[in-house]
Amino acid sequence: MGRHPEPEGALTTYDPPARLVGLRLLARPYRYGGIRLQRRALLLVFISASLVWAAAGPQFVRLFAPSLTSSDLLILTALGATIYLIDDLVTFAAIAPQLRKLQRWFDEPVPADAADAWRTAAEIPLAPMLRPVSLAFLAGLNLLWIIVLIRLLHLPLISFLLFFPGAVVFRFYWLVLRSMLTEQMMRPVLADISRHVTDFGRPVRVRVGLAYRLLGTIPLIAVLAGTIVAGLVGPHTIRTLAIGVGLSAAISVTIASPLLLLVTRSVTEPLRDLRRAADRVGDGDFSVRVPITSTDEIGLLATGFNAMTEGLAERERIRTAFGTYVDPAIVDHILADGGGRLAEGEEVEITALFMDVRGFTGYSEQHPAREVVAMLNRLFAAVVPIVGQHGGYVDKFIGDGLLAVFGVPQRCSDHADRALAAALDIAATLHDRDGDPDVGIGLNSGTVVAGNLGGSGRFDFTVIGDPVNVAARVESATRQTGDTILLSQHTWELLSPAARADTVGRPAVPLKGKTQTVSLYAPATTQLGSPVDELV
Repeated sequence: MGRHPEPEGALTTYDPPARLVGLRLLARPYRYGGIRLQRRALLLVFISASLVWAAAGPQFVRLFAPSLTSSDLLILTALGATIYLIDDLVTFAAIAPQLRKLQRWFDEPVPADAADAWRTAAEIPLAPMLRPVSLAFLAGLNLLWIIVLIRLLHLPLISFLLFFPGAVVFRFYWLVLRSMLTEQMMRPVLADISRHVTDFGRPVRVRVGLAYRLLGTIPLIAVLAGTIVAGLVGPHTIRTLAIGVGLSAAISVTIASPLLLLVTRSVTEPLRDLRRAADRVGDGDFSVRVPITSTDEIGLLATGFNAMTEGLAERERIRTAFGTYVDPAIVDHILADGGGRLAEGEEVEITALFMDVRGFTGYSEQHPAREVVAMLNRLFAAVVPIVGQHGGYVDKFIGDGLLAVFGVPQRCSDHADRALAAALDIAATLHDRDGDPDVGIGLNSGTVVAGNLGGSGRFDFTVIGDPVNVAARVESATRQTGDTILLSQHTWELLSPAARADTVGRPAVPLKGKTQTVSLYAPATTQLGSPVDELV
């Protein structure tokens, strides 16, 4: 039906409050028939409102020209209806290309084009006013209506000057009314499209701010209302029409405008503060707060905004504190979906990197516990960032050992190359630093189960499977081969041709827990170009 498919977790289609019956009626065609039915409904609303307005015009004039006969009113109504219908067709022709563009987007929705579709829909209410040629043509038709009125009243042509102010007010009111009706009918379309937009990008080409809407429409209403009152209670003459328009406009400017300016500022300034604060939140500043300067709906909005930013700040504090003990990638998963996907567990191919300190037992016997902990923390402070730089995840610290995993939670097909690159970086970094112990690093690849493990509210994300145990056994074999880094056959087979060419085979050795010997490989050189054997 021309509707965009509902995204998962999306809000329901725009539905005005039940008390706004008129707005619900304007939104109903789109709800039931999509953009195609809304296009037809838009034209129908144009025509219906035009006929009502065309009938209201002669009655408005009759307040100041009671001599108009029923036949005169019929002529003016018919001419006005014709002019307004032509106006509707010209207006609809002006927005037809944009409506067709929207139709194409709804027929074949492309998420990347959602922002452009939204801008197209947002510009439709004001699009007819951007065609000066059309406006000039319609202004000429309205002048024709005034000339016919003058002839019916048997007035000199100069009387046109008396009718002109009222005609301008009446016509401008109609343009604003039609634009507002169009905007209301486009709201469900905009609401639907906006739920598929992640970045609105550039603003719409033409827009009218809230301040200009208030300053433009409220005085216009006051002028029209004052003119009608003048026609109802004053002498029913054409001169009264001009005087009524002039006095109403003067009162609006001198008396109503100052109060209107204050009301407008009380609305727009808090909204401007909210927009600036929202921009800062978008830039990652969750400490921003907006002043609460009123008790109305805008004050409630500011209160809600401050509560939201406080929640975001608390979430960021949790993320920061949590990230000290848990890998940031796991934190992101947990905060994104509550850890539901992690709790289920999943099979995934990974490369495990196991690092162990050589001679740790003797070192710990000869040094105080505080120095031992300081040495390990200094060592891990150098190793952990290297693992992260290569897309790995530090699964756990096991005494003087470290288990890192490549391929989960950040999925990647080149996990073997990443793990080897990280191992080479670790070896080179520790070689260049004074006071760091010698380490052995073992790499092995295979399929494991990755997910949350634990109970009673305490869980730990980890990987379980024989490939992890084999990585530890491969590291133990470095003491036999004299290498700093050893790779299993499984890891070697997953390496890229370039990385595989930069390795040398080692004699097959038996691994603890394995009945058969395992083929092992070692990097030919470190990243610094020194033989790895020299690091031992």
